[in-house]
Amino acid sequence: MYGQDPFGSNPFFNQGQKKKESFDKNKYKLSPNEIAVITALLTKALTVQSILIDREQTVQILLEGSLKKRSELDKLIDEIRDVPIGDFIASLLNQK
Repeated sequence: MYGQDPFGSNPFFNQGQKKKESFDKNKYKLSPNEIAVITALLTKALTVQSILIDREQTVQILLEGSLKKRSELDKLIDEIRDVPIGDFIASLLNQK
């Protein structure tokens, strides 16, 4: 017959009658520590140092970060880290 699946029922007729899974909000509950780690990763306060996977497929993720506030000097060093030293000295000598 037209509009029937191999079992003899109309798949379009039964779409709204399928049992819907109930939302379990306890299944997705995060602890304060989990929220803190997620926030620190998203704000780049923590970075992934390494990911280790052993023979039993246990995953260990090492995170790294600092609790001290970065000084202006730290920010400046990060900006000029990849500048060749000759270019850096020349820019200091030409600055008047």
